[in-house]
Amino acid sequence: MNYKKLQATAQRLIGKNGTKCVLNNPSDAPPIYNAITNEYEKQEEKFDGVAVISGYEDSMIDGTTIKAGDQKIIAVFMGKPVPQLSTLDVYDKTGKLKDSYKVINSNPKSPDATTVIVYLLQCRK
Repeated sequence: MNYKKLQATAQRLIGKNGTKCVLNNPSDAPPIYNAITNEYEKQEEKFDGVAVISGYEDSMIDGTTIKAGDQKIIAVFMGKPVPQLSTLDVYDKTGKLKDSYKVINSNPKSPDATTVIVYLLQCRK
């Protein structure tokens, strides 16, 4: 099976039907001092992507693992992010920030263990 071709198809379809997003991954690099705020700030790696957002069915909401208001997001990203413990910024079609979510759970779909086709994310405001 050609997983690169499947990945390209997923990117094309989600790109056509989705909305722009940016995944902000915490970096392992040491914090940087900001002289303006007089504080140390964690560094982040940013990954541009496209996402399709939907909610969970009522029957799946248990109040613990999946809470009311959680969003089920299918996304593709440029690069190789590790979405756990990240934030996801979602933009509208004009490029204006629409929503920011905390990534609660991520499930990269990688049938050959190297090529990630899509990321299935559970996100919460």
